[in-house]
Amino acid sequence: MILTLRSLTFACLLVLIDQASFARADPRPHHVAILANAKSPESVAVAQHYAAKRDIPADHIIRLDLPLRDTLARREYEDLVVTPLRRTLEARRLSSSIRVIVTTYGIPLRVEAPRLSANEQSRLTEARGLVKTSRTKLERLEAQFEKMSPGSQKPKSTPPDSAQNILETARTAALLSQVDRAWRAALEAQQRSDSESDRSAQELVRLTRQYGGWGILLQKKTGSEQPAAPPDTPQTAAWRALLERSSPLWTGLSIHPITSERPLIYRWAERLFGVRGVLELASAEVDRLTYTHADASLDSELSLLWWDRDLYPVAWRWGNPLFEGTVPTQDELPVLMVSRLDAPTAELAKGLVDKALQAERAGLDGTVYFDARGLQPGGATDTYGLYDHSLRKAAALVKEHSSFRVVLDDAEPTMTAIPDVALYIGWYKLRAYDDVFSFNPGAIGYHMASAEAVTVHDRNERGWCKNALARGITATLGSVGEPYLDAFPEPARFTALLLTGKYSLVEVYYLTSRTISWRMVLFGDPLYNPMKGRSAMPASPLPVSPSERRLSDPLARLTRAHDLARDRQKKLISLLLQAEQASAPSSQ
Repeated sequence: MILTLRSLTFACLLVLIDQASFARADPRPHHVAILANAKSPESVAVAQHYAAKRDIPADHIIRLDLPLRDTLARREYEDLVVTPLRRTLEARRLSSSIRVIVTTYGIPLRVEAPRLSANEQSRLTEARGLVKTSRTKLERLEAQFEKMSPGSQKPKSTPPDSAQNILETARTAALLSQVDRAWRAALEAQQRSDSESDRSAQELVRLTRQYGGWGILLQKKTGSEQPAAPPDTPQTAAWRALLERSSPLWTGLSIHPITSERPLIYRWAERLFGVRGVLELASAEVDRLTYTHADASLDSELSLLWWDRDLYPVAWRWGNPLFEGTVPTQDELPVLMVSRLDAPTAELAKGLVDKALQAERAGLDGTVYFDARGLQPGGATDTYGLYDHSLRKAAALVKEHSSFRVVLDDAEPTMTAIPDVALYIGWYKLRAYDDVFSFNPGAIGYHMASAEAVTVHDRNERGWCKNALARGITATLGSVGEPYLDAFPEPARFTALLLTGKYSLVEVYYLTSRTISWRMVLFGDPLYNPMKGRSAMPASPLPVSPSERRLSDPLARLTRAHDLARDRQKKLISLLLQAEQASAPSSQ
């Protein structure tokens, strides 16, 4: 279940951002909306229980007519959840204030992948064909570049990581890295050559143009990064002007693809950016239309309630804009925080609230456990080693900054007796819950393994979430499918923010979760904050609370997002059509 991390570091347990001060803005009861299934009296009862306990206004309970099953088709999700929920929030004038959504017992747990339309299937087939032919062209170019630098040493190829096994764009990036090295070696060989042959230089320019288009020929010169620039002519001036005007408009086509004028787009992608431009564009299109990994937990998808499907890549997971240190963009749509009051029974679901309140009143008591495996990080891509190291860092953090008793097991076998639990994080028994835990009121914990939240209602389910909830845990998290390890909060980061007492449960989760529109789900009272007013963590700058993010008018911002995407696409198409109709700059 490993997915490599490009920049996973434990240089600092609290990832700090440049903030002179930290303004408190806990999510309040009026920031919370509660979803209940109108077809389930038990679901409604859980919603009413939560509203009463947390003083959430009654009109913040939203009843949806949903099937009584764990999984919704994507169309059902959009028609039965997204549309009526948006409409109700608008009608009740809550759209600009709701930051947290609570799903309850009786609300489906998963959303299936979309189904391709005939038009999408046709585009996918065409894009796959472009990927195949572009790869073949690039491999030939790589061989030709290598012939031009016979003495250069070819780097050893590294086996693809799991991301490259999943995403076409990752496989493309790996190939382009290889071709780029061969191209640069050819440039260096050409510069070192004593030959005065113009033919060799011209051949390199011709191959470079095939590889990276006019964009690579006309880029600013730095060292040996490109061959001699073409002479200044009206033709090159026209190419340069077109590149300068259109380059910003190409950015984002992988997220907001143009479905019309596709032949025009791909034709000019090759002219401006070469075969590599075509491959990058087609690879992004393949990933966007390949729905193998487009299923998600309903809760994670609900984070993007105010995002229409064509504004983010449903086909894979989406980087969480609330992840600590992420700087919001000016036009970014709101991201909501979602937590679930769900368990094997409705009474247990209500108990998640009661135990959270009990721990807030009396204080969270018990032992903190970290069940590691003795793995040492083997580099920046060794996610297992890095997460195991994070467990040890978390143990040291709790020992230094709290009065909790800490137990760290750093051996491969899982622990055989875990009583008096206040906090537990560990691994790694897959779908095989060990009944060795005794959870105190308010206990929080998660088990880093795949598909531990496939269901919490099947009596035969052996996964962590269902069984931990049945045996008294107050808050946990897990996945409804294969999430890959880096979808879990890093133990040290999660523990550090939890111990500050500055954030509620749902804020800690969203500050430490890298992805949304994915398979993870949080169980527990989102407002739960057991350490508030009890923390011994040293004062220091802290990540901005997700509750600080501005919401304004979500529907107005959604309309603006669509308008901006359409305007960018219209401008790009207009520029390319003008260039094509004028036959200048010449494509020859």
